[in-house]
Amino acid sequence: MKFKPVKIIKRGNSYQLYYYNPRGERRRISVGNDHQQAQRLAVKFTDWLIVGKDPDHEHKMATQKEQGKAVTLHEFYPIFMQRHGKLQSNNMQKAYHYRFQNLKRCPMLIDVPVCEISRSVLLDYMHIRMDQDGVKAATVNKEASLVKCMLFKAVEWDILDRNPLQGMRLFKESEKRRVNITPEQAGKLIDELPEPVSHITELAIYSGFRKENILNLCVEQITFHDLTPTAEVDLVIKGGRVETFPLGPAAVDLLNRVINGRTKGYIFINTLTGTRYVNINKTFDRAVRKVGLTVNGTKLRFHDLRHVFGTWLLKQGVSLDILRELLGHRDRDTTDRYATLNRAEVGKFLKLMPRIKKSRSLDDQVKLTQTDTNCVKSTSFLCQQSS
Repeated sequence: MKFKPVKIIKRGNSYQLYYYNPRGERRRISVGNDHQQAQRLAVKFTDWLIVGKDPDHEHKMATQKEQGKAVTLHEFYPIFMQRHGKLQSNNMQKAYHYRFQNLKRCPMLIDVPVCEISRSVLLDYMHIRMDQDGVKAATVNKEASLVKCMLFKAVEWDILDRNPLQGMRLFKESEKRRVNITPEQAGKLIDELPEPVSHITELAIYSGFRKENILNLCVEQITFHDLTPTAEVDLVIKGGRVETFPLGPAAVDLLNRVINGRTKGYIFINTLTGTRYVNINKTFDRAVRKVGLTVNGTKLRFHDLRHVFGTWLLKQGVSLDILRELLGHRDRDTTDRYATLNRAEVGKFLKLMPRIKKSRSLDDQVKLTQTDTNCVKSTSFLCQQSS
């Protein structure tokens, strides 16, 4: 279609733009009573038409974006949870809510338009939170990551043109937890725990699953194999993704004993409530203190059992790439934090280093060394005579 220029026509006290959209339809839009504004919009409409875009649609999108820039982080949070948060696991949604409750304590951060949030404001919040509340870098990093995620989504949903926190570095966290729990120590811990918490702990070590996944595990999620003592289980992991994980003979043997022929329902049932466990921390921590298990100077946590799973398999020669799949990680850097080896254990692999193949024999090298020594002595003798 032949391009036709955008016309500005005054109707009463207001101005209107007349144009033909890319489909050849004649359109009219009111742009207010400011003539200069009407001229600026006419130029924009012309640019959009030249590249084949519909000015009406583009103008509405631009207006929505300008309105969106005025939305505060506090106002944006419900939108974020509705469009993104609900796709995450229940555990992650609770974590989002808890972190945002702490962010709400800083009006300079959540009561300003999202387009005005700066790195300096977020960094100030992180420093004050650590100083006043005594929390660690890992805690404030998670809260800052929530803000970064919200602004990333604001860009994705055309509310912001760019993320002002893009590339912002978080605080350096403490060294990774080096979990060196032996099978004997794990056995002592399980012996101290009552059933079925002992079974929950045992499955955590044999599977590497997160606590929430285990507590929420149902019989229907597991597919037992007929020909081998293995199985598969469907889990909702971080990010709301549903993935299938394998189970080895040790885990399958434990599950068969616990399920005991049942065909549905939660695998681990709290006898007091008749349903799944909500929290086992007190029982687990009591047994840990009694056995005396520590990691980096602090008590062993239930989540450390994932580290035990990764470390034991790594010591058996399983590669980090395979561990990444078994733990459900997206990158190897995360997996590396879950696998612990010390230098003494790594040192045994040095015997695999191939020897350098030399063309000269050992006798030839000895003769060559003697010849070099005699040359040096002769040179020294001549130097003494000349002097």
